[in-house]
Amino acid sequence: MHSGDIRYFLLPVPSDASAVGTPDGDALTAAAAAAPYSNSSEVLKLLGQVGFKGGATRAYQTGDAKYHVTVRLLRFGSADVARAWANADKEMPGWSSFSIPGYPDEKAYDIPLDASLGEARLRAVGFRGDVFFEVNVYGQPPVDHAVLIDRVRKQIDRLDTGR
Repeated sequence: MHSGDIRYFLLPVPSDASAVGTPDGDALTAAAAAAPYSNSSEVLKLLGQVGFKGGATRAYQTGDAKYHVTVRLLRFGSADVARAWANADKEMPGWSSFSIPGYPDEKAYDIPLDASLGEARLRAVGFRGDVFFEVNVYGQPPVDHAVLIDRVRKQIDRLDTGR
C-alpha cells in the first residue's frame, strides 16, 4: 500500500526534460480523475463506490523535444480494485497492442495519428499495489516503443521502491 502524497510516486521528470505545468505534479480529485472518460459521470460515481483515495498527474517534454510524456496515478483502497481498474482497460478500435517485456500484467497500445492533435500516441496501463498507473507518450509517428517501455519500467520502479 502507498501512503502520503501520491504525487511523490509520479515518474520523475528527467534532468534533461522540461516539466509542463506544475513540476511536482498535480493532485487529482475524483472529478478530475473521471473527466477523461466519455462516461465521466458514471466513472465519478464508480470511483466513489470503489474507495478512490486520490490521484496525481505530471507532464513533461523530453530533452530532445521529440516527445511529450504524461503520467497519471489513481490510488484506491485496495490492490484488488487497482488491479480491476487496470484489467478493465480495453483496446479501442484502430489501436494495436504490444507487450512491455518483463511485465506481463501491463497493457500497452500504439494509437495512430490523431488529426486533431497532429501526433500519435503510445499508452500503457498497469497497477502496483493499490495504485493504477497510466503512461502516455505523444509524438510524430512512428512513436518509438522503447521510449514508452523505458518510462513504464521507471514508473513501476518508483511505485515499487519509492525511489
